[in-house]
Amino acid sequence: MQRRLFILFLLLSFLPAAVLLTVSWRMSQEMLSYLDGPGLRSAMESSLDLARATLEREKAAAQATADAMAAELASPRALHVEAPPGGAYRWRSGAVRGEAALAGLLEQGRPAASPRRVEHEGAGYLLASSGDLRLALPLDAELAATLDAVAAGGARHRQIRGFYRELLSGDILVTLLLLGLVILLVALGLSRLLARQLAAPLGDLVRGTERLAAGDLGYRVNARAKDEVAELVTAFNAMGEQLEQGQRDLLRAERVAAWQGIARRLAHEIKNPLTPINLAMHRIEGKCDDPAVSESIEAVLEETGNLHRLADEFSLFARLPEPEPESVELRELVGGVIELYLPAERYAARWEGWPEALRLDADPGQLRQVLANLVKNAAEAMGTAGTLTLHLALEDDTLRLYLDDDGPGIEGDPEALFEPYVTSKAAGTGLGLAIARKMVEDHGGGLTAGPAPGGGARFTLTLPLPANPEEGS
Repeated sequence: MQRRLFILFLLLSFLPAAVLLTVSWRMSQEMLSYLDGPGLRSAMESSLDLARATLEREKAAAQATADAMAAELASPRALHVEAPPGGAYRWRSGAVRGEAALAGLLEQGRPAASPRRVEHEGAGYLLASSGDLRLALPLDAELAATLDAVAAGGARHRQIRGFYRELLSGDILVTLLLLGLVILLVALGLSRLLARQLAAPLGDLVRGTERLAAGDLGYRVNARAKDEVAELVTAFNAMGEQLEQGQRDLLRAERVAAWQGIARRLAHEIKNPLTPINLAMHRIEGKCDDPAVSESIEAVLEETGNLHRLADEFSLFARLPEPEPESVELRELVGGVIELYLPAERYAARWEGWPEALRLDADPGQLRQVLANLVKNAAEAMGTAGTLTLHLALEDDTLRLYLDDDGPGIEGDPEALFEPYVTSKAAGTGLGLAIARKMVEDHGGGLTAGPAPGGGARFTLTLPLPANPEEGS
C-alpha cells in the first residue's frame, strides 16, 4: 500500500511539472518560429523602413526651410523674417525669435550637421541649421507618436526574438533539465513523506482490525497520525476498549449466572438434611446426660448453624430480591455502619466532601448490606488499627463514594475480588462482594476496586442522584 501511494503521489507531483516544462518548451519553439516567420519579419521591417523614410522626409523639409530662411536673412533687402508657426530660429548671435520656450533649446550646443529630432517640454522638434542660422520646427504629435510606436515595436520584437533564441539554446536547455531534476527530487521526497504519514497509520489500522477480528480485543493502535487519520485511530482504539469492556461484562454475567445456578442447587442440597439433623441432635441431647455426648451434640449443632447460614447466603446470591427504594439519608446510614464495624477505639473514619444532608432513593436494607461488606473488608485489611477515608464527589447526576483504607492494598487483578467463590479468607464464601456489586447494579450504579492514591485499597461506589439530592423523592 505504501509503495502504491508513493508512486501515486510522485506522479501527481512530478507529472504536472513535466507537462508544464514540455508545453513551455513547445510553445517557445512555436513562438520563435512565429517571430522568425517571413510575414511578421517583413511587416516589421517594412514598418521600420516606412518610419525611417517619413522621418527623413521631415528632416529634409526642415533642412530646406532652414536653407531658405538663411538665404533670406542673408539678403541685404531682408528687414524682418517671421519664424515658422510653432517654431523659432536664431540668426548669428542675435536673440531667439519665435516661441520663447525654445530659447534654451536653441542656445544649447553646437549646430548639427544634419537635422535631428529632439524632445523639449513634452513636445517633439526637428533642429536644423544652415550657416549662422539655427531653426527649431515642431514635429506633428500624431506622427511623432506613430514613429515612437513603430520604433518601440521593432525594439520589442528584437528583444523577444533574442529571449526565445537564448531560451532554446543549449545553456537554457541544460538549466531546464536541471530544474526538472530538482523538481523530481523534491517530488520524490514529498511523495515518500506523504506516503509514510498516510500509509503507516492505515496499515496499523488494518492489522489492528485483523487482531480484533481474531479475538485480541486488548490490541491498540499506537501509530502517529494527524487530522482525520488521527481521529480514525482514536475512534478505533475507543471501539476496541468498548468491545473489551463488553466482553468482560458478558463473561462476568455468564459466570455469575452459572454460579447462581450452582448456589441454588447447593442451598437446596444443604438445607434438606439440616432440619432432620437438628431434630435428631435435640432428641439425643434430651435423653443423654453424658457430658461428652452433650459436648459433641453442641459442636454438631454449631456446625449445622454455620451450614444453615451458608445455605442462606447461597440462596441470597442465587436470587436477590428486587430493591424497594425509598428516601434514605446517606450520611446517617453510613455512620451507622461505621459505628457498628469500625470501633472508634481502634479505627478512625475521615469524612471528605460531605454536605450537611444528602438523600437518595435506594433500598436501605440492601444499601446497608453493601456498605457493611465494604467496611468489614476494610477493617479486616487494616488489621488491628487504621484509618478509613470516605470521600464523596457529586458529578452532575451521579454520586461517587470512595472508600480508601490504609491496609496492604490489592494483589493481582482487582476484578477478581468480585468473582463468586473467590476469597482469601479461611472462613469466607467469596460471595460478599459479588452480592454487593449485584445489589448496586440493581440500583443503576456500579462498584469497582483498585489501588488508593495514598496506598492501600480503594472501593468506588457509584449511584445515581435524584433530581434534588438534598430532599430525595
